[in-house]
Amino acid sequence: MDSRGVISSLFDLSFTHFIAPKLWKFLYALLLVACGLGGIMVLITMMGIGSGFFGKMGGLIIGIPVAGLAFLLAAMYFRVMMEILIVVFRGVEYLREINEKTGT
Repeated sequence: MDSRGVISSLFDLSFTHFIAPKLWKFLYALLLVACGLGGIMVLITMMGIGSGFFGKMGGLIIGIPVAGLAFLLAAMYFRVMMEILIVVFRGVEYLREINEKTGT
């Protein structure tokens, strides 16, 4: 990994320095927050389906596991996508190292 900062990599017009590897943790945290908000929206939607006290309680009883499952599935999906991105960027870094060592 190079020692350039995020701002200097952002304005690198030759695209020799990547900005995505410097933002992985921030992007993943942002995606987890979005998953949490999505789970809350699922819970609110489930509670809004029923009418009256027992409808709301039924929506709450069913909504909590469904919201948790929605959060977990979305978090797993985004985790796998981030890992794929990391593998691609590391592959490019390893290819650059191989190119430098072989001198071609």
